Amino acid sequence: MSGLKVTANVKINLSLSVKGRRQDGYHDLDTVMQSVSLYDVLYIKKSVGISVECLNFGGKDNIAFKAAELFFKESGISGGAEIKIEKRAPSAAGLGGGSADAAAVLAGLDRLYDTDFSYERLCCMAKRLGADVPFLIQGGTQRAEGIGEVLTPLKNISGCYFLIAKAERKTSTAEMFRKLDSVSYPKPDIDKMVSAINGGDYYKMTASLGNSFSVIWEDSPLKSLLSETGADGISLSGSGPARFAVYKDKETAQAAENTLKKRNIECYLCAPCEKSLIIE
Repeated sequence: MSGLKVTANVKINLSLSVKGRRQDGYHDLDTVMQSVSLYDVLYIKKSVGISVECLNFGGKDNIAFKAAELFFKESGISGGAEIKIEKRAPSAAGLGGGSADAAAVLAGLDRLYDTDFSYERLCCMAKRLGADVPFLIQGGTQRAEGIGEVLTPLKNISGCYFLIAKAERKTSTAEMFRKLDSVSYPKPDIDKMVSAINGGDYYKMTASLGNSFSVIWEDSPLKSLLSETGADGISLSGSGPARFAVYKDKETAQAAENTLKKRNIECYLCAPCEKSLIIE
């Protein structure tokens, strides 16, 4: 095999609680993440060196490049990879698009070079790249704790729709954490969300949506707009700015999508997925 294609689904945070800043500068998290059918597509081929082509995000600064470097360092293989990324999910939105690309590179190169790394080893590598990357190696519905590396699979979610919308910008994730450290706010109850999901209680799940970073985005007009679309629940993903609304009824979700598009708001209607990566 000389090349392969990886579909890399992004994630939303059904609930996210930032526990506090650690001595190493990172933050302890407690979150429930969900893979959704919004994705980037990566084409990975064997090559002499490492190269990443991705519109304005290519080169050595792309996290996919760093993932490839890490793979070859850990595997001891002297090969390389030519990586082309078709960005279909929005960047800098709180959806883990770059992290999904990094996970795709690790898993894709593992398949391409027949290294047959264990899931645990891939996750160990992934946590060195970012908090979301370990989850995105497998995806589905999982609780993530620590800095994102302690994962607990939950019951798969199905039979609902997510409308993801982005209408604002943020400086950086690091800056969002700095802002959060300076304010007080009630932390979401992650145990309540876990109980709702494992119990298959859709309405308890939508009532349990929450995100620590919401306190920073309180004045967002997008939240008010989504609340008028008949959604069963609305929340923020990651550190924002992307928000998502949850619907049981597909027609209501499609009508909401049309409403936002008429206002020229970037939005994506998608469904929950049972895994992050599809390798072909």
